[in-house]
Amino acid sequence: MALVVAPGAAADPVFVVTGKGWGHGLGMSQYGAYGYAQHGWTDDAILMHYYTGTTITGGFPNDTVRVLVASGRPSLSIGSAADFTFAGETLAAGTYTVTPVAGQVRVSGNGTTKTAASPATFAPGGASLSLGGVLYRRQILVAASGSSSLSALNEPTREQYLQGVVPREMPASWASEALEAQATAARTYSLAAGGHCSWLGDPVLCPDTRDQVYGGRSAETAATNDAVAATAGEVITFGGTPISAFFFSTSGGATADKAEEWGPPAVPYLVSVDDPYDTISPHHAWGPLDAETDCPGTAPDCQFTAAQAKAELGLATRPVDLKVTARNGSGRVATLTATENAGTTGFTGTEARTKLALRSTWFFVGVLSIEANVSTVTYGGSVQLSGLARRGGTSGWGSALLQRRPLGGSTWSTIAPALPDGAWARTRTPTITTDFRVVSGNAATAPRRVYVRTKVVIRTPHAPYTRLSGSIGPVRGGVSVRLFRLRAGGTWTLYAKTTTTAAGNFAFALGRRGTFRARADAGAGYTEGSATVTVPAHARRAL
Repeated sequence: MALVVAPGAAADPVFVVTGKGWGHGLGMSQYGAYGYAQHGWTDDAILMHYYTGTTITGGFPNDTVRVLVASGRPSLSIGSAADFTFAGETLAAGTYTVTPVAGQVRVSGNGTTKTAASPATFAPGGASLSLGGVLYRRQILVAASGSSSLSALNEPTREQYLQGVVPREMPASWASEALEAQATAARTYSLAAGGHCSWLGDPVLCPDTRDQVYGGRSAETAATNDAVAATAGEVITFGGTPISAFFFSTSGGATADKAEEWGPPAVPYLVSVDDPYDTISPHHAWGPLDAETDCPGTAPDCQFTAAQAKAELGLATRPVDLKVTARNGSGRVATLTATENAGTTGFTGTEARTKLALRSTWFFVGVLSIEANVSTVTYGGSVQLSGLARRGGTSGWGSALLQRRPLGGSTWSTIAPALPDGAWARTRTPTITTDFRVVSGNAATAPRRVYVRTKVVIRTPHAPYTRLSGSIGPVRGGVSVRLFRLRAGGTWTLYAKTTTTAAGNFAFALGRRGTFRARADAGAGYTEGSATVTVPAHARRAL
């Protein structure tokens, strides 16, 4: 629907975002897998549900995996509880500082300083190596970039790598079938991904969500190690080839289709499937009404001001509307359209999710806005209020209400029945300067203030034109009223002063003809008001 605003006025809405799920939505939902495990599903059944048309194939070798565990560091701290080696030379147990020196790697500590060509290999002895306080299995390679930075690469076996991944990707307390499904998915991903980080120009696995979160030996638990051992060598395949086994936290009720979410080509094993049991996830539904912070940088949570939406989306001006204009087959946003006064800008769901830092592309946008066709009305006059109160599919959205608060008041009161879903308009006659807003749940627009001007009425003067009288509205006594006379040069000069009676009346004695203006001073809740009258020329003799 079109936004109804005053000509030339720009609405300043609040956009309320709610959503479902957390993550890209492709492949296995981790909370969903846990839910299936709780309902008696085996790890193989869970995997074949999420990865359509696949099989579980065993016998894959326990080869070496390369993981970038540090990069761009000015120095590193490496040590061990037992003697270990650096570039083939033995170092006593303890902790050492590693620095880059002219493209070489230098180790110092415990009274020892050694330098070796880059990359240099640290190999464990009778205990694991520690890098920055984190234990890692097998060797660590360190490369220097000039004298400024270091990178470190860990080279565990694939099964050892998984022992450091599974407990970082899924709580060790979860059901064993879910942990085993996670182990197989992670193993498969490590084979198919190739890695999104770089080591000396070669692709290697990242230790974070760019690939899989890896915590080394320090992350290992008995339960997750058992899950890795129970599935040793098992991989998810399609047509005999390991698949891109993507996984994520929470689906919201259905996983996504790769072609719809990330574009073509379609991937036959990454299609949307129902995910009925991920309701156990705290992220199954999210937004401003839950206990978590779902949209960083917003307050209240997941409520974006027009200024925030402009900045985050990179728009030229503040948007007057944000609307989901297309959804894909799994209900996720395909297109979000931002409406500005000068036109519209479209975003894919993935673009919008990234720019607004949302949990998923399965989101909804509600809009609350309010505008007034005038900023000031004379007492007794009306203002037309209008705007948007569109739910947009937001969950937990209550009725949108128009509220008012008199100037100086502390309490908002509802002044109309629930607004329609979409564009709305209401006419109101404020009796004092008043703030208006639209609210729904814990969301509210910024107040829109309408000032009330004191109404000044001058009674038509009559012969013998010796007196000018009038009244103000609302009726108030003791209000200062000043009478001005228009001079020949076009300026106004003060002619007389008085105050209103308890009945709101005032009067002035006249001794001259001309054009006069009575001006009532502003009072609490009102702005200054005035009225003008001309004493006719034929009154010259009487005056």
